Amino acid sequence: MEKLSFASKEDACISINRVFSELSNEEQLSLVEISSNLNKASNCEIEPELKKSLLLLANICSPILNSESRNDPFQPFMTWGNKRSFLPIDLIDEEILYLSSIVDEDLPPILKARITDILWTYSKPKNKKHSEIAIENYISMDVFDDFFEPDVYVFWERAVMLAKQTKNSSLIRKIKSKLLDEIDHPSTSWDFHLLKIIEIFDNTDLDKELNHELAEKLLEKQKEFNHEQQFHIAEQYLELAAKLFKKAGNAENSYKSLALLSQATENHGDYRKNESAMVANSFYKLALQRYREIPNSYRNTLQIDQKLDTVQEKITQSGLLGTDELQLISTKEMDISELQEHSINHVKDKQSPFESVLYFTGVSSCNFESIWKSTENNINNSPISSLLGETSVSSDGRQISSIPPLNSNNRDEVILKNAIKNFGIHMHLVVEGCILPALEQIQQDHLFPKEFLIQLCKFSSIVPEKREILVANALYQGFEWDFRSAIHLLAPQVENMVRQLLKRNGLVTTHTDQNGIENEMGLSSLVSIDGAREILGDDLWFELQAVFTDSLSANLRNEVGHGLLDDDTSNSLYSVYAWWMILRLVVRNIKSLALRY
Repeated sequence: MEKLSFASKEDACISINRVFSELSNEEQLSLVEISSNLNKASNCEIEPELKKSLLLLANICSPILNSESRNDPFQPFMTWGNKRSFLPIDLIDEEILYLSSIVDEDLPPILKARITDILWTYSKPKNKKHSEIAIENYISMDVFDDFFEPDVYVFWERAVMLAKQTKNSSLIRKIKSKLLDEIDHPSTSWDFHLLKIIEIFDNTDLDKELNHELAEKLLEKQKEFNHEQQFHIAEQYLELAAKLFKKAGNAENSYKSLALLSQATENHGDYRKNESAMVANSFYKLALQRYREIPNSYRNTLQIDQKLDTVQEKITQSGLLGTDELQLISTKEMDISELQEHSINHVKDKQSPFESVLYFTGVSSCNFESIWKSTENNINNSPISSLLGETSVSSDGRQISSIPPLNSNNRDEVILKNAIKNFGIHMHLVVEGCILPALEQIQQDHLFPKEFLIQLCKFSSIVPEKREILVANALYQGFEWDFRSAIHLLAPQVENMVRQLLKRNGLVTTHTDQNGIENEMGLSSLVSIDGAREILGDDLWFELQAVFTDSLSANLRNEVGHGLLDDDTSNSLYSVYAWWMILRLVVRNIKSLALRY
């Protein structure tokens, strides 16, 4: 391996200080900005050794600090596919040695803290001096009144974790003294300053004896935010107060704080109702949930039962008003004539009914990988809307589905839910552009009698034994263009098809109730069984949810099962797609192609 050469400590320090001198006060407390500017300086540097040194420092500044993790405190700044950006585990011995050689130089505290934290975490044997330098430099950084930088609070919390990890009692006392001084004499008027500091005490158990006192400070501080109608801030203060009172063993004050939190959430709904009834509705529902968390033994004292009745009425009224806010979004009509012509040409002039219907089932497809990537790109390009979440309501004001706000822990869930929701657009395009024109064409070329469809079902491995006539009758209704009848016959049969397929592959499709009675799972539960996705394949697994089981889309199995489809909705494009989808499943699982009609 070629030995890496780096710039001298002196030259490196000169370049580092030059980079920092060009940064604003705000940027000097942001590792993201520091990493970016060190990288730019490296790209502009001609001298190879200095170029390597600056790039190394840019790399070590890029990982995100997870202050709560003892074993994995550094996370990659970016991930894409199976790749990620730099992590300290990527450092080779020569790079670690170089970092060790410059820690005693006159470097900015944020850079010295990052270097020594990495050295403490990843070097072997560990040098306690590195942890001490990291702690001292982390707590030397401050916030100031005209600027807010969240990273500083993360640095302070990391300092606590390192001090506790190394059992350095003197530094623990020093950190606690600094944080308590910030509580009593804050260096910034930022609304969340007190909250962030007390969160450090809570997250690290810095001093459990202070939990009650800190909760009291939160309770007192939230009053000004309620008074100023800054309910979103008051809610966060009250939530933490309730938690700390509980940790301190004071149940009464904990539930009193929870009651105040619930009231603040309800007030937040009242405050927002003139803006949007749907927004208010979401706050009322959250308030109701929080009120219900208060035990019966405290409800009388805190008058919770009356509040439950009041907020329930607000939920009903805002839900009804919310339906009036829904607007039809019109877009420029898409020209699908070329798609229709292509679909017709794809199926016309086939020699037999079977060949014709085989090509008919291939006029479109569902590619989960492509759908996933497209949805992910949309989320990446519109991150703000994803951070807000989404709620759908029925015509009578009931919430029927929701997509949670995007966070670091639910990215895959949010992508999947958005993909299911947006699949409706795909369905409409496929039905109008492909299925209906192709269906009309194949029926000009051939007849599809019921007996033909029965034979298809008999030869298809997906159709369970003694279900051939039932499925064939359902498919026949589609060829009669009676999709209302087709969907009511098909919905329960597709559930049984999936159930039998999973059973044949060794999965348990029943659950046992408290009385020991075994019940068959519904379709939505079947597709969620461990191993179901592998058996069904990604495409069908997704399509079953998007068409039959998820309220974010057509939800046809549940709509049929609960009798919610009317004359219009049962004859929708969703029903046409569902009919074609099941026909495709049947035809594409034919065991023999020796069908002649």
